[in-house]
Amino acid sequence: MGASNCPETPRQKMIQMMYLVYTAMLALNVSAEVVEGFKTVGNAMTKSNENMVLKLEDTYENFENALKNNPGKVQDKYDKAQEIKKLSKDLVYTIDTVTYSFVSKIASKAEIELVDPADNERIIKRTIPLTNEDGSANFDSIAEALHVGGFRWINKLDDNHIGTPYFIGNAEGDEASKGAAVLIKSNIIEYKNRVREILGSDSTHVNLGLNVEDYSLNSEGKPTSWEQLNFNNTVAGAALVTLTRMKAEVMNAEFDAVNMLYKQVKSNDFSFDKVSVIAYSNNSYIMKGGKYELTVNVGAYDSKAKFEANVGGQHFTSNDTGAVIYSTTCNTTGPKTITGTVYVKKETGTEKYDFKQSYYVAEPMAVFELTEMNVVYMGIDNPIKISVPGAAAHNLVVSLADPSQGTMTADPKSGAGHYIIKPKVNKGKIVVNASIKDGKQTRFMGSTELRARALPDPKIFLGRVEAGKGIPIGDLKNMKGPQVRYGPEFAFHMKTPTILKQSIDITRVNGATDLECRGGVWTADIMSYINKAKPGCKITLSLDVQMPDGSKRNVSSTFRITK
Repeated sequence: MGASNCPETPRQKMIQMMYLVYTAMLALNVSAEVVEGFKTVGNAMTKSNENMVLKLEDTYENFENALKNNPGKVQDKYDKAQEIKKLSKDLVYTIDTVTYSFVSKIASKAEIELVDPADNERIIKRTIPLTNEDGSANFDSIAEALHVGGFRWINKLDDNHIGTPYFIGNAEGDEASKGAAVLIKSNIIEYKNRVREILGSDSTHVNLGLNVEDYSLNSEGKPTSWEQLNFNNTVAGAALVTLTRMKAEVMNAEFDAVNMLYKQVKSNDFSFDKVSVIAYSNNSYIMKGGKYELTVNVGAYDSKAKFEANVGGQHFTSNDTGAVIYSTTCNTTGPKTITGTVYVKKETGTEKYDFKQSYYVAEPMAVFELTEMNVVYMGIDNPIKISVPGAAAHNLVVSLADPSQGTMTADPKSGAGHYIIKPKVNKGKIVVNASIKDGKQTRFMGSTELRARALPDPKIFLGRVEAGKGIPIGDLKNMKGPQVRYGPEFAFHMKTPTILKQSIDITRVNGATDLECRGGVWTADIMSYINKAKPGCKITLSLDVQMPDGSKRNVSSTFRITK
């Protein structure tokens, strides 16, 4: 099926735009702001899916009315639509089952806060148990919790340990060992094949989407499968958003297929006793300053007739495609509602049909992800990843608010959106600003404060033994010298400090005082004194080291010699 025959529908573009938002949030170290982003995007997509269910119900209702009026003409198309409806329902059920099962692995109950409909300032707290008495998952309760509270009650959206084994499993093993993503993929492929069989030659006029067969390039530029790209090493929040997106794509495919059949039924006449207004947007989640666009048409579309409409206080006449397109710039944040009326000319006169559509406008948000830790260290390269959901990385403009505090440059080795901060100060805060180029304008998207620090002193180790602990005499005599490195509590990847000079004292060994050598390897003279040491002695090391930032420091430690 060629792309020229089946261009992306506005709804599919909406799904892809939401997908760009959530992929910008994929990181192993997920901040609280990004977790909130998962909740917001997931809830917006869930609301969009609920609106799509209503549109599908309207289309099927119109089909039933057409069948009553002219069964001879409509029956064949109606039967095909019902087959597609059942296939879509089964596939959505499979995705829901996978979703509910995954939720049960990260939550045992839902603590939900709701606004009292009778008192907007009063909060109602509701607890929904998600398991049965035997400990098994209660899918009905999980479905209710997601419907009532969205993603906001799920506390482990940043968990990245559960998803991979659950969704990927053993992809090379037998069917029983394969993950849930493999199951979804096989069901989607079967679904698309069956829909194409039902539509026959008409399938070339429908873009089913759901491209799970293709291989894509991962972050390393290597070809990877759909399931690996979407679910391997993915945090729980991203996995749930992906599943919600898959439901949207299934319902979009169902709507496109059934609506195409419906239009074929009504292509030559316009004699319905009921007309349904279809209003849809290419995005229901808008950044402040962006543009919201709404397409309005009627379910009983006639290419030879025009209809009038009032949308958001503006008057329109339908275009050659049988649609009205309304757009507005979003200058204020929060939930928004667009109302309108469509006026359709029928044999009995002009009838009007009211409709309402909702969307949400959010503040611009830049996502700052320090790829090593939450502080930056003076004199070394500190990597940071910065992105703006929905904005291309090449349009991003980043800088330090005070250039005298250091430098900030792009990191070409890590790709677009990655930068290196090199502070010139070792205390206080460094502010990073992010903006995007929008045509000839530059829009500020946010900033973050980072703490500047000097590198801490490294620790001295004898083998695996750190300072202050006992070192067995046998292990000590087999060593060639100490090592200097940072312990596991310092989670920053950098070059190991270099030992320049050593001063060594060994208690209870005559002459073993102020022994010296250059470099990190003990000389034969020092080893001769170490061989004279006994359990109970102490060995004190004072080392001159060169730090990763080029500075020099002295560190010292004492070890107890044991049996």
